[in-house]
Amino acid sequence: MVIYIGTPIATIAILIALFWISRILCGKNSNTSSTVTPPRLIEFSMEELRQATNNFDMANTIGHGCYGVVYTGLIGDKIVVIKREWCGLQPRFLAEVYTENFVDFIGNNLCICDILWYVSQVSYMSKIQHRNLVNLLGYCCDDENQLLVFEYMVNGSVRDYLDASRDLTFKKRISIALDAAKGLLHLHNLDPPVQHKRFTTSKVLLDADLNAKVSDPGMLGLLEARDLRLVNPRGGLAETIDVFSFGLFLLELITGEKPDVFESNEEIVQWILPRMFTRSSFKPYMKITLECLNYPAIDRPKMDVVVTELETIYQNEVISEDRGVALGSELFNITIE
Repeated sequence: MVIYIGTPIATIAILIALFWISRILCGKNSNTSSTVTPPRLIEFSMEELRQATNNFDMANTIGHGCYGVVYTGLIGDKIVVIKREWCGLQPRFLAEVYTENFVDFIGNNLCICDILWYVSQVSYMSKIQHRNLVNLLGYCCDDENQLLVFEYMVNGSVRDYLDASRDLTFKKRISIALDAAKGLLHLHNLDPPVQHKRFTTSKVLLDADLNAKVSDPGMLGLLEARDLRLVNPRGGLAETIDVFSFGLFLLELITGEKPDVFESNEEIVQWILPRMFTRSSFKPYMKITLECLNYPAIDRPKMDVVVTELETIYQNEVISEDRGVALGSELFNITIE
């Protein structure tokens, strides 16, 4: 009886396993080699993304980075950001836009051929969810193309916003810093912890209400697979790299200027000294900034401490505003000698 019942069950189990293996290896249909849709994600067809970007028209291009070219697109009535890996681009397109050396670099370093590995990385990225992280909405993956679809942040990056010389009060700058800090803290609190390692003002995006979100969370695995030298500020291991980068972010956010690459505490002080801050409310801000940039790296605070300090600074601004004082809430360019 045991043999009679067990044999068909085992056979069915084997058939199911073979079915799913064939689905993974061969794809749902002739147009794609990927069938494992990560949680919360939409698996888009290449045709859908072509239509969304008007056949990847250059007019839809908003930038490029280590992963590839970045486009805006329209899917239904929703604006999205589509990142297309370099390997999926035609050499003629690259030659028209970039130098020959850069095209050769792309061809030698940026191709990913293991589709199953790619989908597993995307699946991992999809599990990293937080209100202060840019949401990954979907992906497209076949033998020739790998694309990622993210939510669109209407006000672009903090760096772009600062370059546009738009008015930002001290209170709003603290709010942006706090949002970004919470995004990094979430990454560091994951099990295992995730480091961004590419954190800059260009990686913090703003929505219509100037709420900030950290972009490209969890993309480090995709980029490291290309053997790239990732942008990496000096000093420290693991999360201390992100903390140092966050200190640079705080300097850039408050001054509007891109800081130097510092090698020591003395260099940091020399850069800051000409920018004397005249409002008392800047003192705790500069204190946590310098702590993030501290050498040796082991002396830097963890992101939970940074978040707590920024929350205190923000609440003090709110209290001062309620009292009609609002120290430091004027436009920032008024508060520097």
